[in-house]
Amino acid sequence: MRAFLLAAGFGTRLRPLTLCRPKPLVPVCGLPMLDYAAALCRKHGLESAVVNAHWLPEQVVAWAQAHAMDLHVSVEAPDILGTGGGLKRALPQLGEGFVVVNGDILCDVDLSALLEGLERRDAMFALRRPDPGQHYGVVAADATGTLVDLVGLGTAEAEGAVDRSTHFTGVHALRRGVVEGLPDGESCIVRQGYAHHVATRRIGTLVHEGTWFDVGTPQAYLQANLLAVQRQLSLPLDPFAWATEPPADRTQGAVWIGEGAVLQPGCTVGPRAVIGAGAIVESGATVEDSVVWDGCTVPAGTHLKGAIVYDRGILHPGTGS
Repeated sequence: MRAFLLAAGFGTRLRPLTLCRPKPLVPVCGLPMLDYAAALCRKHGLESAVVNAHWLPEQVVAWAQAHAMDLHVSVEAPDILGTGGGLKRALPQLGEGFVVVNGDILCDVDLSALLEGLERRDAMFALRRPDPGQHYGVVAADATGTLVDLVGLGTAEAEGAVDRSTHFTGVHALRRGVVEGLPDGESCIVRQGYAHHVATRRIGTLVHEGTWFDVGTPQAYLQANLLAVQRQLSLPLDPFAWATEPPADRTQGAVWIGEGAVLQPGCTVGPRAVIGAGAIVESGATVEDSVVWDGCTVPAGTHLKGAIVYDRGILHPGTGS
């Protein structure tokens, strides 16, 4: 069994953080989000994966080459192929059944259960109930766990009660036959693939109750880091295994400090702060509820709260400045 990691998107909603790097390589507690996706695969015995790339693909290739996992990069050029087209292009490198994971979602979905479901189904969806205030299109299953409504794009006759409180997480397992019927070129696996398969009642579901965090906007990105640094996200990879011990007289509360980071005398880091590898926090600076990327500098006397220091400057997600 192999996995397919989606990493080709432009990351438009996460700009300007994605102007110089692909969205799945944006760091959470110092580690690229693709590291967490790869770790989730390995946790479930998947030692090989195909990763698609389009926006700044050379960075995805470099990431894959430096990774211990067996990774194959499928570069989509000159045009991006979409979720369906990307899968169809990579189909020769995938098996009869495989799992698809978004490279920009932090989650601990049970991939093994999804793959086991392929013994009886053509596909398996991981569904989730949204948190208060979240709004997603309804993807519903009946009493047998069969998918019967795919946001209205495809429906099936239901058996028993229908649970309409769930949405699609984007994590799914499928047989190659679902992909083989897609058109060549750009396509959507949902609209041009699954929408036509719902009526067969061959798509099963699994309701995921654990971690699922869409790192889609700068505000969400900052929140993901602050939750992770407080160990409030169940992740397949512990970022603190790569952290260094911070100087106690310069830190407060939950912090993550990367290798080679310099916290100069008189600075204050935390509570809830992430300082990337090789970053510098100069004397008199304070960093709270904020993220500083690898190699960046927080100048002396700067007071950061709710900010992201990245390779193009300082972003305050609350104001969009």
